[in-house]
Amino acid sequence: MFKPADVSNVARELIVSRSFRHALMLIIPYACVLVGLDVAAHYGDATGAALPVQFFMSQDRSFGEFLEYSLTTASAVIMLLLWLRTRTMLFLTSALLFLWMTLDNSVEIHERLGFVIGAWVPPVAGLPVAPHHLAETMVFGAVGLVWLAGMAVSLRRSDATAAIYGLIIILCIAGAALFGVVVDLLTSWGDHGLALLNILSFVEDEGEFAMTILAFAISVAIFDRERATPPQPA
Repeated sequence: MFKPADVSNVARELIVSRSFRHALMLIIPYACVLVGLDVAAHYGDATGAALPVQFFMSQDRSFGEFLEYSLTTASAVIMLLLWLRTRTMLFLTSALLFLWMTLDNSVEIHERLGFVIGAWVPPVAGLPVAPHHLAETMVFGAVGLVWLAGMAVSLRRSDATAAIYGLIIILCIAGAALFGVVVDLLTSWGDHGLALLNILSFVEDEGEFAMTILAFAISVAIFDRERATPPQPA
């Protein structure tokens, strides 16, 4: 369908595009403020100087969470507009995933399902993690498999350029999952000292935050690139 060189060429075009830079210029200054607040909150937690919970990136309804809601919602809208313009299923599949990310962050879907499923999962001897944390990982895994199946079908029906877009989006989401799922499981795995717990939580939150920003900027760049391309006749 396409060669590795094609992926790198398209990725380079997106990253050096003016729209990508403008998206990052819009987000990064405020994101840096939020990261600074998160650092201060973690330091305060480790030293006994409590700061407002809204400073923590991981807290629901925190300043950082609201920015993530905005970024994933905007990415979903961008992907939906691209689908309406091109009728490429890959964009619709991506829009649905970004919508899921927004809903999951805002109403804690995976946490709620984790407690429900975890209540039916017996503790595993020798496994230093609570059943509901394992159940949360299972929920993410199930959603991820459904999304990847949809992306696989969409990639087969897409042209080379759209398929490359899809691969880049998959890499962004995989990066977010690495921090939001894998590092989150490590944070819950066994007992940690206060310092290590704060470090793991910081890596998880900031890593997922960075990948969300990157996914948004890539979405903007894809939209701008496609907008400059005349639509193909049906």
